[in-house]
Amino acid sequence: MSDNNSTERTPSKASIVEAMLTKAPGATIADMNAATGWQLHSCRAFLTGLRKKGKVIERTKRKDGSSCYRIVRPRKAVADLPAAAGEDQV
Repeated sequence: MSDNNSTERTPSKASIVEAMLTKAPGATIADMNAATGWQLHSCRAFLTGLRKKGKVIERTKRKDGSSCYRIVRPRKAVADLPAAAGEDQV
């Protein structure tokens, strides 16, 4: 048993990166590497895992040329919208 009686849990590396990606500026691979200590290929693999879980990842270029990643809300597809009034539903 530890000497620390605190019930607070340390955030996981995955939750740290996901929090970085949900903020407006997003994060670069280098930012993720610095925050977690993960190797660069592991940072890229984490992004792939988020995509497989259904997250929409937006990639933009910063002025210095580095790619910046951010989790965005998915746009509604036309198929997901309710049928227009007066149209027959199948």
